[in-house]
Amino acid sequence: MELTSVYKVKEWMIQQIKDGKLQHGEPLPSNLAIARTLNVKTDDVYDAVDELITEQVLSNNLEEGARVKSLHPFYYPLGEVVSISRMIEDQGYSAGTEYISFDEKPATSLDSKRLNIADKANVTIIERVRTANKKPVVYCLDKVPASDLTCAQYQNSDESLLGAIEAHAGKKVAYADTEMEAISYEPHISDILGASPHEGLMLLKLVHYDKDDQPILYSFNYFKSSLVKFKTVKNSL
Repeated sequence: MELTSVYKVKEWMIQQIKDGKLQHGEPLPSNLAIARTLNVKTDDVYDAVDELITEQVLSNNLEEGARVKSLHPFYYPLGEVVSISRMIEDQGYSAGTEYISFDEKPATSLDSKRLNIADKANVTIIERVRTANKKPVVYCLDKVPASDLTCAQYQNSDESLLGAIEAHAGKKVAYADTEMEAISYEPHISDILGASPHEGLMLLKLVHYDKDDQPILYSFNYFKSSLVKFKTVKNSL
């Protein structure tokens, strides 16, 4: 089978990236410059760039044009119960926490359903940002039945929320139900994470359960899409 000009352009770009001649996050040369280098038509370059954007080798911004896709420094496995600290530290970064607020409020009807507690029972609410080398990566809003963990008890712990729940309530997470949702922009959270209006967020809503299938923690984790890539393994049935 004869190789097309579009294939030739794609392979040239891929090799330029592999060789380090095009760096991650760096804009591409102009389509005309690439066409002249490879002796192809500019239409072929346009098509090759479009295909590599679809394949996520390149990214495209309406204001800045096409560029080599930036690498994601962090990987979060969806098929495992992994702490954010571990996700950060596994890549050689120092994990930290910046606290925004602590509160205890009556559970809403949704909180009651998610946590399997009585209506208006007190819930401990912790708002914080998880950092890597002091730079924001994940915004977290966590809700725990106050009967399992109060604000004061958590503030006197070693910062591990799951560890504090286990220490004070004797409950250990066995598994978590996860919902995943792409968020284009949320002013309050995006500002806290230092994300621009063009930078998307990925929301993981998790309900953590103990071995008796009782919910013990309800979490909203907003990840900066530019920093975190999610991975899972699918098995055939």
